[in-house]
Amino acid sequence: MTGQEKEMIFRLLASLFCPPNQEMMRQIHGEACRSFLERCVRDSDLSDGLLLKGDSEISLEDLEEEYSRLFSELNEESISLVESFYKPWTLDPHCTLPFASQRGFLMGDSALHLLEVYRQCGLEVGDEWKGAPDHLTLELEFLSTLYRRATDREVEQFIQDHLDWIPLLKEKIDRSGPHPFYRSALEVLDLFLGQERKRLEEKGNGETAIH
Repeated sequence: MTGQEKEMIFRLLASLFCPPNQEMMRQIHGEACRSFLERCVRDSDLSDGLLLKGDSEISLEDLEEEYSRLFSELNEESISLVESFYKPWTLDPHCTLPFASQRGFLMGDSALHLLEVYRQCGLEVGDEWKGAPDHLTLELEFLSTLYRRATDREVEQFIQDHLDWIPLLKEKIDRSGPHPFYRSALEVLDLFLGQERKRLEEKGNGETAIH
């Protein structure tokens, strides 16, 4: 895949972890998106899940309901899409807060680090993301921009620093009995991240990272 194709696939994946809307439905059903996914995702089961092939009964309302079941903050058993939730709140040995090393909290080290990275890149977090700058959607959108603006070393560093929690998210979603759409989205994300890790490890370039 070219850098431009990687930029496109991660931007597309970022949109899939936002609340579903009409624009997303038009995008995934569009011929351009269909041909792009079929070319990039060789596993037919995964591409079928994302494109909702053969299931004309699936509607925006169906995906809205499933998104709410899986990810809504109003659901006590919801699955978080925020990196901080999956990691110790802070690794600062001088922090005396009783929950410092615990998981399940927002605005942890990863969130603060990303705010600084965004600032260095001249980016601002929208109001809707102020409490979760390390939400999966923002991380994938940022990764997408790195394929246009950054070096391979910077891409590798970002994936290592901020997308190492995806297997934990995937486990949680798998246990929830998700709609094929969201199962496929996580599988495709995990697939492409794995491919990139392997490519970058093999390349082993020595460029300086932005972090």
